[in-house]
Amino acid sequence: MKRSMRRAVVIAVNVVAFLALLGAIELYFRLWHPAAATLADQNALWQRFQPYVMHLTGAGTYDRWINSFTGELYGANVKTNSLGFNDGRELSYTHPYAKAPNERVVLFTGGSSAWGVGATANDTTIAARMQFHLNSLQTDHKYTVINLSMGSWIAYQQFIALELWGEVFKPDWIVMMDGHNDAGVGCGYSQGLGNPMYFATVQGYVDGYLYSTLRPVFYRGWIENELIKHSAAYRAITGKEYVANKLMTDESSPETGMRRQIIPTRVGESRDIVAFYLKAERATLRLYPQARYILSTQPMVNQLTGDFVDIYDFPAGSPARHSATAKREAALEQYLKAYENEMCGQKVYQPSFTYIFVNGAIRLERLVEEARASGRKVEYHNIGRLFPDARAERMPYFIDGPHLTDKGNDVIGRFYAERILAAEPPQQ
Repeated sequence: MKRSMRRAVVIAVNVVAFLALLGAIELYFRLWHPAAATLADQNALWQRFQPYVMHLTGAGTYDRWINSFTGELYGANVKTNSLGFNDGRELSYTHPYAKAPNERVVLFTGGSSAWGVGATANDTTIAARMQFHLNSLQTDHKYTVINLSMGSWIAYQQFIALELWGEVFKPDWIVMMDGHNDAGVGCGYSQGLGNPMYFATVQGYVDGYLYSTLRPVFYRGWIENELIKHSAAYRAITGKEYVANKLMTDESSPETGMRRQIIPTRVGESRDIVAFYLKAERATLRLYPQARYILSTQPMVNQLTGDFVDIYDFPAGSPARHSATAKREAALEQYLKAYENEMCGQKVYQPSFTYIFVNGAIRLERLVEEARASGRKVEYHNIGRLFPDARAERMPYFIDGPHLTDKGNDVIGRFYAERILAAEPPQQ
């Protein structure tokens, strides 16, 4: 009896010591160990799968962003609708919007900067500031701006969204601000020509589970999957099949923990990515032929002349402008040619990004000129020109490379409003 009691005491002491050790470890990580980075620390948005457009932003409230230039983590109160759009209205595929007799509807779309990453509230985004200035600078019409922007979208996703959710509004204006994501997703993130962000990851899971096995399960751990691979008995008893990991990753990517999933793409395909970007813009122009359009290139914090050199030193349409543009295009072609046989990814992000971003802006302006010549009411603007050229002077308008502060959003929102009102002058 005494021996049993002694053993019980020894076991109890060891259990208490083990629990105390676990508690100490937990206390250490809670109090002193730095927490893992969150999406808010990276100015990123949660994403969820969505038919037709591939993904939408996760619905909810986004309560902070980080200014990567100052290191400041600042509060925000950005609430999405149920689809994840940074807009207070619930959107419908089919229910017509009740437009007032004197109301003008503007559909605004773009990527995460247009969505409002960096904005402190819903009313400080580009779309909201555009609506504010449109209604404060005149009294003839009520202007309503619908924000159909979404993080990580390329232009073709914007086109699809404008058709899916925009038709019910009978829009008077379409305003697009893009170019950054199209320049980065296809080659820099190596998702391939025509594919949206995260396509490689989704394709890997869908192919691995749904299109290659019978009776796929929702979740399977690594240990069980390896057991299925090596044990004929386990396969026979459970009826399960091995799920092969066919994901390819970018080993040059700076992410820690899990490498970025990619689709092998050569840098030379950047030429086709530019063409696909223009294809999306042309398709968008065909959506609402009675509406007026503003097509524009998203601004970046980097010095404008670093990308576009002296193109904008000369008046649009002038021989000097054409000469400077041709010179820049030739230089970009030579730049890309030096890398065209390398595989896309973070290692060669800059050559592909610069080639696509700058050529995308140049050719989009030409596309608009052609559309205007055929009678379309459309104009083009490189929004980067609204800010000072020097990077240090541009930084107060940005929180990181592509995302804007409230101050930057207001500059762009007011610009769009003034361009719209210039095309529709007040009656008084």
